[in-house]
Amino acid sequence: MNLKDGATLVANLTTTGRKTGQPRTVELRFLYYQGNFYATSTRVAGKHWCQNMLKTPAVEISAKGEKIACTARQVADDNFRKQILTLRDNPPQLERAVFEIKPNC
Repeated sequence: MNLKDGATLVANLTTTGRKTGQPRTVELRFLYYQGNFYATSTRVAGKHWCQNMLKTPAVEISAKGEKIACTARQVADDNFRKQILTLRDNPPQLERAVFEIKPNC
């Protein structure tokens, strides 16, 4: 996937279900920044894909016929979280949680 830094894209995120162990896929909007993908959510506790990533960080992003194995983590650094949110949305939605999804290559 040939992406420019700061690009946004809609892609599928496949996680492992925390209760079933089965693949679960959801379509999300991502920010691509410095070689990583970033997804955001208003409610981590209420979103299955967020909870699944917290339990099993091995995920897959698929878009444009390409599949990329990745490792996910919730961004803990508040300044970096706000930076990602500012790059992603105008105006930024600063209350959102951010997940960094790093390709395994």
